[in-house]
Parts: sequence; structure tokens; C-alpha cells
Amino acid sequence: MWSLVDDRLIYLAPTRKPVGWGTDRAAGRERLYDAPATPLEQLLATDALTAREEDELVVYRDSLNPAKIARRIHDLQTSLIMQAKTKTDELYAAQVPNALPDVTNGIRVKKAS
Repeated sequence: MWSLVDDRLIYLAPTRKPVGWGTDRAAGRERLYDAPATPLEQLLATDALTAREEDELVVYRDSLNPAKIARRIHDLQTSLIMQAKTKTDELYAAQVPNALPDVTNGIRVKKAS
């Protein structure tokens, strides 16, 4: 699941990076940000990669299907939730006192005098 999350964040999700401070209309301090870009786009803007490495990363990004990744992440999360449901319910039941008496042994009734 984490490889899918990483692919979505690195190749598909644009982020903004803080670049400095400025002043707003009320002369207060305001954080300034750059234009939104994916981490891959930010890396490609530098000269840190060779042309071959850049091509490989761009081809991989172009092969990704955002909807398929989102569905797969959702399916895996649902599976994890279902696997943990029984244990979670048991822990919850152990913490919450029973509001009703245990009726499996019957109900005691006082005899009329």
C-alpha cells in the first residue's frame, strides 16, 4: 500500500513550498509560497538528474493511472479495517460496562409476600 501512496504523492500530488516572508494589507507578516508542483516536477527543474534518468521518471509517471491507484489504496484500507474490526470491537466491549443485565441465566423475580 505504501508504494501506491508514495507514487501518488511523488508523481501526482502538487505541493507548495514556502519561499519567504512578505507583508499583507494590514502590515502583518505573511508566508509566501512558490507555484504548486509535484515533487517530480521540482526535481526535474533542477539539473540533478541525467537525461536518461529524467526520461525514465517521466515515462513511469505517464504510465500511472490516478483513479486505479486511488481504488487500490481504498481496497487495501478497507481490507485492513475489516481485519482489525473484530479485535477493535472486543476492546471496545471490554471498556464499556454492560448497561443491561445478563439475561442468559434468566431473570430473578422476588416472591410476593
